[in-house]
Amino acid sequence: MSNEHTLYGNLPNKYFHKSIYINLDFSSLQPNGMVYLMDELKEFFRKNDIEFIQFQFTTIFGDLKSVEFPSNIWEEMKDGTGVDGSSLGFLKTEQSDMKIVPDLSTLAVFPWEPRMARFICDVYGNDGKPHLTDPRSILKKVIKQANDLGYEFKTRPELEWYFLDSDLEPCESGEYMDTLPYDELGYLRRSIASDMQEMGIAVKTIHHEVGNGQQEIEFAALEALKQADDTQTAKMIVKADSLFNEIFSTFMPKPFADQAGSGMHIHQYLTKDGKNIFADEEKGISDTLRYFVGGILKHVDAMTALFNPTTNSYKRLVPGHEAPVYKSWGVANRTALIRIPGYEKKARIEFRAADAASNIYLASALLLASGLDGIKNMIEPIPPTTRNVETLSIEERKSMGIVQLPSSLSESLDFLEKSAFVKETLGQDILDIFLAVKRIECKEYDEAKSKGEEEEWEWEYETYLDRT
Repeated sequence: MSNEHTLYGNLPNKYFHKSIYINLDFSSLQPNGMVYLMDELKEFFRKNDIEFIQFQFTTIFGDLKSVEFPSNIWEEMKDGTGVDGSSLGFLKTEQSDMKIVPDLSTLAVFPWEPRMARFICDVYGNDGKPHLTDPRSILKKVIKQANDLGYEFKTRPELEWYFLDSDLEPCESGEYMDTLPYDELGYLRRSIASDMQEMGIAVKTIHHEVGNGQQEIEFAALEALKQADDTQTAKMIVKADSLFNEIFSTFMPKPFADQAGSGMHIHQYLTKDGKNIFADEEKGISDTLRYFVGGILKHVDAMTALFNPTTNSYKRLVPGHEAPVYKSWGVANRTALIRIPGYEKKARIEFRAADAASNIYLASALLLASGLDGIKNMIEPIPPTTRNVETLSIEERKSMGIVQLPSSLSESLDFLEKSAFVKETLGQDILDIFLAVKRIECKEYDEAKSKGEEEEWEWEYETYLDRT
């Protein structure tokens, strides 16, 4: 790997310490539904010495962006502010004006910068409606469709990433669930988890992953929109706290050929009237769960480009690393694309293909929409299996109806381009932009690959290592 990559730059020494934890005074905030009253927010800013406010929003490609302003002009900014959509990849240049509008329920304060509060925003067009290319609004639309049917959809992602040194090599030699002396950066992982909790993220488990320098934080199950917001915030915290400790972190799916890849497994829960409708008291697994799985399996080829949106993603999806290669499902089967965990009584679905290069809003929307399609049309999946799918013979997989997932970004884009389902779920505007950008990406990758393996990896490092 080239040593030309650098860390984020030199920061004042005061940043190379544990985050600054503060006792925020929330006494002035009384939730009005899930939205705080404007007067209460002003009092919150005053009591907690908030000097700046940051509006955050997410692009089509999952990048978290922001704009800041002094808190003393909150009155003129509280209804949102304009942004240049074309410069952010949302729009064509001639349609560049957009507006980001804060969701007041997403208020949080940065542990490392207690002077600044943040709100997550929805993106609106000039017509005052949610913009067709806003990922957060797309997820909200699909969630509403589920809610209208009486369903509540919760998710629980697992985030995996690598800590790298200044040479962009793993920082330590720890392995799966190691402790000290091998888990050398456990203190940093715990600081990251603490900052996540400071910002309202429900952390479940944290541990060292399989790869040298590889980490994992798993979240508690939450409503899908809140979880998507938290996932974006969590990725920001990982990057920020690593920066403050002079460590480089990356969510790149497969940064090293000889190390485990980093995925983002997404656990899914569906309830109705407070009851888990994925569970069946007699059979364990309900018909609803089976149909939900059927919908995902039916549409997964077309959705893969959104779950695995980089050329590097497909270096992770290879046999032998507990990453799915085939369209299959089963109870307690970690070689399957969709796993129904066998160690819990409460039935749920774990989708194992996605990685953190994906846009969590779009990924969650597609999983829910495809599952709902399966329920609506009673789509029967192939039979579940507990066997190691990777070691089955070609004839055995064929007899079981198990076929391979798309094996490259280019192939995934071909499936995506033909899908009426994804077009209906995400909209033509977002698909046109996504396909155009990713086709160019594939062309650049092919050109690099034609020059040899070293050029191929170098192109992926330059393209994905920092930004993913």
